Amino acid sequence: MAGDDEQPLDMRYAFDVSGEVESDPAWWKARAKAAADAAIDINKIADTTDTLFVRNYYGECVEGRTIHKLFRGIVEDWVADLREQATSAENLADACLVAARTLTEADNEAAQNIAPR
Repeated sequence: MAGDDEQPLDMRYAFDVSGEVESDPAWWKARAKAAADAAIDINKIADTTDTLFVRNYYGECVEGRTIHKLFRGIVEDWVADLREQATSAENLADACLVAARTLTEADNEAAQNIAPR
């Protein structure tokens, strides 16, 4: 899984010889937190970036207005890209929480099928 190379050995996916995958819902919750934190940070960067070139310091001449419009357009495009990345990180956080819940439910259901009756 992406990012597992930086994880301690006991926090990685484990593959045994039968090809089964071991996954801990806590890993997915940790990934969700990281993605949610990233979304917050990216939105803060977007908020700060959006304050750039708000005022025209280049003069009320054709060149000044043109340069200001150009720089402001670049900033607006960048802010839109940042907002899109923040939304993507929020969606990833939600998907990770769903994965944790799904894995827990699947494990619980499978455990009930092997428990003595």
